[in-house]
Amino acid sequence: MRTIKFICGIVCFVAALNLGLIVLAELNFSFDLPLSICAFWLAGIGWFLITRRNSPMSRKARALITLTFCLCAGFIVTVVIPNFIRATYETAANACINNLRQIDAAAQEFALEKGKKAGDAIHYPDDLTPYIKLDSNGNPPKCPAGGEYTINRVGEDPKCSIGTSAWPNEHVLNLTNNWWTDFKAAYSHMFGLKPRSGN
Repeated sequence: MRTIKFICGIVCFVAALNLGLIVLAELNFSFDLPLSICAFWLAGIGWFLITRRNSPMSRKARALITLTFCLCAGFIVTVVIPNFIRATYETAANACINNLRQIDAAAQEFALEKGKKAGDAIHYPDDLTPYIKLDSNGNPPKCPAGGEYTINRVGEDPKCSIGTSAWPNEHVLNLTNNWWTDFKAAYSHMFGLKPRSGN
């Protein structure tokens, strides 16, 4: 039992160190505070297991340690693995997003100069051509993945036809993904399933 406690304590310290390194590396998980709390909690459990390895554990302490391991495993399955898969598969949606930003800025400049208000119609690309950087052939920017850009009204974000269907390479301006979207899409990729478009 002493050896098992010692090994579990070392595992907790290693896991706490890894979580601490993830927080310090700022890998854009958006979970810095929960990761920090988990790291301190695991370090505390590791210290408890190693220093108390010679004394018997109460039922309450066993339940607390089991709960901690279950919570850490759940956190890894729902947050860490999907974010790792996202970082692995993520490639070049940035060029498309930069084009969408340029179209959005052109729409705002068009609205300001022409006295348009939110909800007024925009005819893309004709209305925005004078306000946008054109390529060498005089065409507005194109999505590098072949998507089509649309913007219909003043005040709305421009859209690419690819949208969120190419997770994790979403072609969406001002995208706010939640953990559930990443979870479903990551495990769909892992198991070779095709997630439904827009999910």
